[in-house]
Amino acid sequence: MDKLNRMAVFAIVVTEGSFSAAGRRLGISASAVSQHIRALEGTVGAALFHRSTRKLALTEAGAAFYPGCQAMLNEAHQAEQRLAEMRDTLVGELRIASTVGIGGTPLARALFPLLQANPGLTLRVLADDEIVDLIGERVDIALRVNRTLEDASYIAHPLADWPMVICAAPRYLSRWGVPETPEELAVHHWLINGSAAGPAQPTVLHHRSGRRFHFRIPPGAVNSSSMNVLRAFTLEGVGMSLQPLYEIDGELGRGELIVLLPEWRADPLKLHALTLEKVHTEKNRQALRYLRDYFQHLPERGKS
Repeated sequence: MDKLNRMAVFAIVVTEGSFSAAGRRLGISASAVSQHIRALEGTVGAALFHRSTRKLALTEAGAAFYPGCQAMLNEAHQAEQRLAEMRDTLVGELRIASTVGIGGTPLARALFPLLQANPGLTLRVLADDEIVDLIGERVDIALRVNRTLEDASYIAHPLADWPMVICAAPRYLSRWGVPETPEELAVHHWLINGSAAGPAQPTVLHHRSGRRFHFRIPPGAVNSSSMNVLRAFTLEGVGMSLQPLYEIDGELGRGELIVLLPEWRADPLKLHALTLEKVHTEKNRQALRYLRDYFQHLPERGKS
């Protein structure tokens, strides 16, 4: 690294025409510049300048060496410019990891205005309900729901708390009846958000008056880590499930799903945007702003 620094000093001396002018540009003394040049000449084994008290001229070796040193300095300057452009402007590729559900319509609606306003920005979405390796996939932002941070290097940016409601399809309710109280929920068929069937899940329901009801969801006929899968089976009338209220807005409006016990809500889903470090680039800062603005202002249907 010392040799590269001295090559840069050499190129600047040639450009500026003297040790003193190069020192002023570099913020060091002329004697320090001279020491760098002497050390470089010792490394390359050739004199680079003819020196006199009034004149500084390149030797034949110096003239041959200079173009490469200047090219290196130019490349370094261009690299800094490219980095500054990526850091301070909205260009390049933005990589976002999300669940399948969020990575569809919600993400499209959240980021379309950003992409429309910045044609130099491209988006790559890694949609997967399993956790994606942020480092290995060079992910800028990961959208995670109710995830515990296992790595202290991650920074969580809160985006939204989504109400969770109990819902079912009319065909299920016509066959099994409509629960009128929380106590009746335990005898119904459930579709469970989980990777495999297992013991009953503890659930807390919150009444709008502040009361709470604790119960355990019985083992379900369908278990899945994907909310989209559970919603599909709910729509077919297989059972009832807990769903984010905003995600079933269309189904509620068309009467395909019905919110049960609307005065009760389960614990909300907490959506976070995860970054590996502090957000340094303008594209990441703006993406977080657009995501936050969209998800925090989603309308709720069926408020009671």
